[in-house]
Amino acid sequence: MSRFSNNSTMQECLRESTRCIGCGTCLVSCPVYAQEPCEELTARGRNQHIFDLLEAKDDEAKKDLFKCLLCGRCTMVCPRGIRNDIVVERLRELQVKRDGLPKVKSLVFRHLLSNRKTMAKAIRLAAQAQKLLPAEKVVALGVASDPSKPTVRHLPLFFSGLMKDRRLPAVASEFLFEKLPEVNPAPVAKSKIRVAYFVGCATEFVLPASGEAIVRVLNEVGVDVVIPKEQGCCGLAVHVNGDIETATAMALHNLKVLEQVECDYIITSCATCGSALRDIWPRLARTPEEKKRFEALAAKVRDASEFILSFGFTDVFPYKSILPRGTTVTWHEPCHLGRHQHVSREPLTILRRTFGKDFHELKETGCCGFGGSFNVYNYDLSKKIGRIKADNIRETGVDYVISACPGCQIQIMDQMAQHGIPGRVIHLAEAITFRG
Repeated sequence: MSRFSNNSTMQECLRESTRCIGCGTCLVSCPVYAQEPCEELTARGRNQHIFDLLEAKDDEAKKDLFKCLLCGRCTMVCPRGIRNDIVVERLRELQVKRDGLPKVKSLVFRHLLSNRKTMAKAIRLAAQAQKLLPAEKVVALGVASDPSKPTVRHLPLFFSGLMKDRRLPAVASEFLFEKLPEVNPAPVAKSKIRVAYFVGCATEFVLPASGEAIVRVLNEVGVDVVIPKEQGCCGLAVHVNGDIETATAMALHNLKVLEQVECDYIITSCATCGSALRDIWPRLARTPEEKKRFEALAAKVRDASEFILSFGFTDVFPYKSILPRGTTVTWHEPCHLGRHQHVSREPLTILRRTFGKDFHELKETGCCGFGGSFNVYNYDLSKKIGRIKADNIRETGVDYVISACPGCQIQIMDQMAQHGIPGRVIHLAEAITFRG
């Protein structure tokens, strides 16, 4: 199998696609194909029409290229191990180089996501603007563990697509960087471990309660937590939309910031961010020296569940539920956690140890349909995929849905609220404690 990098040629992309034997295994695993059974939307279809996509003569082919969740399910089942997700990324990059970015994407990627301070100011304005929108008390959203607070129906951002029949959490009135100091020492020196926390945009601006929970849990086991305030967006959304130049600049900025922090590990609580730091950033390296630095950083990255589990189930640090006694929970595995980072066992182990018989597994464990910008530009399709997840949650009948990706949380919140499914959606760290 080819090892793609930022310097991979389109010829390498072509060679990777031509390894496809046309078996169709990817069709049955693709959540998009399940809702829109169109061959061109599958990995096999793209591989068979790779020359048309390279020439990009067909406008519909261009649109179809962005109807991929990049969930990794096709790669997982492919008998040839073809990295179909990377093929799609490279084709999108080619399209951007050839046609340029749409104006809205250019504004968001190059002027907002790439500048944390500017983005914070813009989102603060959105937080004020949201007060003008109708509010609904939707318990399924469960923002900041307070179901009494009304939630805003639409999350106001700079995408008209976000305003479409959605039930989303309000922009936080106080961002995580404002709530917590840069250095958060453990109250008792139970260990000598010091970690850097890479927060992520959604956690910072929309779901800060989950970030506070991460710091609390780590402090409980004696870990000092540093939150570098100069960190920015991980850039994964920029990368998968083909703007490699901007994504690379964002990755290099974060690399410099994180390298300056003395820490044993880098903790992520967003599966998307974790995937960016571990998988995407090393592929953006332009030189051997940059690649070495990115790989050294990636080796220190741990999802919060990986790190928490490393302390073991002991008398010193027993897992305990922070939720009311008898609360039933289930787990949604984010694609960027299970399939891209190969972290599946750890959160399940924690939840089983913590909740015992009150933990119920979902019958269907597929993608929730969020997919970042996929949700923005293909919302109707995203909603169809999300409905499957919501129906499974309804059948399980649990009180809480637990995940480890803010994007997945927001998607599931939306679908549960739209379909009148009771229950709340929270991050894993909001459900557990190590306190005696």
